[in-house]
Amino acid sequence: MIGIEVSRVAGVAAILAAAACCAVSEDGRGLDAFGLEYRLEERTEPRPNRVHIVRADLGKGRVRPAVVLAPDPDGDGPAEAALTHPLKLASDRSVLAFVNTNPWDSFPDAASKRNRSWFEGQRVDIHGLAASGGAVRSPALPGGASVWFDKEGRVVLDDVPRGEAVGEGMCGFQPVVKDGVVAAGPGGPQHPRTAIGTDRTGTVVWLVVVDGRQAKYSEGMTLNELGGVMQGLGCWNAINMDGGGSSIMGLADADGQLRVVNRPSGGLSGIRPLPAILTLRRIADGS
Repeated sequence: MIGIEVSRVAGVAAILAAAACCAVSEDGRGLDAFGLEYRLEERTEPRPNRVHIVRADLGKGRVRPAVVLAPDPDGDGPAEAALTHPLKLASDRSVLAFVNTNPWDSFPDAASKRNRSWFEGQRVDIHGLAASGGAVRSPALPGGASVWFDKEGRVVLDDVPRGEAVGEGMCGFQPVVKDGVVAAGPGGPQHPRTAIGTDRTGTVVWLVVVDGRQAKYSEGMTLNELGGVMQGLGCWNAINMDGGGSSIMGLADADGQLRVVNRPSGGLSGIRPLPAILTLRRIADGS
């Protein structure tokens, strides 16, 4: 049985997590007023792991999802985004939380080599669905790994039906929970992970980041283990998003400033620039 302890660890990680738990908006209300809950779990078995969890109840009508895409560097050209620091992507003051989303790749040079050093401004091709504000930057692909929001604002984790308009959308690698059942088999590599899941109604969404590649601190999970986490939270469906050095979660702190609450594998000084993020934004009264 996996050992779990809700942690209040010493050091920077604990300070950031505590700030996130007490985060308030400009009018002084906490995250719970917007239907958001954050917690940090420390798991000791089968290896050390720290799991950052945000639960959002979209049905309360106080928070809305919004995908933010990095700038398009060449318009109708082949590049779909110029990699950008995630805190820049999440700079709108209405943002209460964010996580990374799509995988991507660089373009081959004349010698068919790809530069995967991932620097700000690097031109990349986004993999799978990427849509923001009704504008689709990257088309959906079949395979059941799309995450999008229908016209009623419900979360859908599946392929986009032909002709369906997508307001906000993104894509991961593969489902890890499907119809309430863990979809990934046992074994495989352990990595930092990001996952997005939803309940059966599509009105509750979970954003999860597992730190990894940090011996004795947080070593990462297999896809099967990630599926078990998402199923245990109550997810009916869940998608494994981009992971590794891309896995990141940000939350508004007690001063309303966005902070990175997990510990990315590249360290806080080496946060990877991204082509897209999913944000959760507060809805102002009367809007």
